[in-house]
Amino acid sequence: MQSSLSWIEWLDRLDRVLNGAREDVRALGSFDDPQALAVVERCKRQLTALTDDLRLLDRRVLSTKPGATNTDRAGNLQKALDTTVFHLGTAVQAPAADSRSARERLITTIDSALRDSCYEAAMLLGPVRLRA
Repeated sequence: MQSSLSWIEWLDRLDRVLNGAREDVRALGSFDDPQALAVVERCKRQLTALTDDLRLLDRRVLSTKPGATNTDRAGNLQKALDTTVFHLGTAVQAPAADSRSARERLITTIDSALRDSCYEAAMLLGPVRLRA
């Protein structure tokens, strides 16, 4: 089991990775750039590592928010991160022959998944802490 300090370190890393990934995806614009797939693959690897670490953290150190109907905020974040990793993997595996509009929709989907992950991270820690 990991201590609450590990949560602080993990959440700080998550904040940096999510913000960096959102900036990278917004800068892509399309997958026409040869570096685009490398950027997406790097984001996927970083988020996969974070989701693996999240599974190891002790969720008992998290306080429950008074009046909250859903008390598994870490579980919600895990699902959002898993969805984001899935969409990033889809982008890596997407054939280059896909239409430009299909690739642009995929970028929009990835950005939306990253935004959802940022939201769930803010719900876990509190909106004041995360920049996204």
